[in-house]
Amino acid sequence: APPPPKVKVPGKLAGRIAVCAEAIAVGRAITESGDHGIETIVAVRHPKPHEKDQRIKVVSPCGICRELICDYDPKARVIVPNGAEPVVTSITELLPNKYSRGTE
Repeated sequence: APPPPKVKVPGKLAGRIAVCAEAIAVGRAITESGDHGIETIVAVRHPKPHEKDQRIKVVSPCGICRELICDYDPKARVIVPNGAEPVVTSITELLPNKYSRGTE
């Protein structure tokens, strides 16, 4: 099948969703250290070489990653941006009223 069409928005590109670093980190942690849950997780954005601001920044996990983290460990803590200083919150605070298939 052909790839989905890309929608052009000035300065943005919307298309197929990529695999985020959180999914890779959770997968590697499980395969390399075993299934022990998540104590705390953080996502960071590394600037591209051409960008003026070269600071590494804490970013909030996307919705898909929030669901992944919560499914794996609903007690996980997540470091998120909050103005000048990041803060620690629970994954359930970031994903209220989580989707359920009715088995819970």
